[in-house]
Amino acid sequence: MAKFKFHLESVEKVRTQKEQKMLEELSLCQRAYQEKINAKKDLLSKKQSAFLQKNELASRDSSINEIRLAEDYILGLKQNIIRADQAIIRSRRFLDQAMRQYITARRERMMIDRLKEKAMEEFKIEQSRLEQKGLDDLITMRARLNHGPIDQEEEIA
Repeated sequence: MAKFKFHLESVEKVRTQKEQKMLEELSLCQRAYQEKINAKKDLLSKKQSAFLQKNELASRDSSINEIRLAEDYILGLKQNIIRADQAIIRSRRFLDQAMRQYITARRERMMIDRLKEKAMEEFKIEQSRLEQKGLDDLITMRARLNHGPIDQEEEIA
């Protein structure tokens, strides 16, 4: 029996590699996005603790310089939070773009897979047809051997 050979095998390899590469890029973008979110969470927790520290300084009758320093620190944290939000937005755009590229690569690979499945079905049908033809020839040959050559007289009668 003949072995199945897909004529677009090299295209299939290329598309599979491309899909894998896009998946890796998507993974990197997801990791970067998650890191940006975690960085913002850290800034928010620092801001919360700085507020508590400032309130404590105000309740202890601390000097104005200490309170102002705490307020400046909180103001800097607020600016860093704004920057973190912008970085999250940028990272989300990259993540969306990477997701679209991965989905496109996956669709292209799946298209090749469907073509391969269709070619495999056609191959199986062709193989069964050839096998049936071989069996028919074998039966015909066996019948000729068992009955011998047909005489012209028998044909006329």
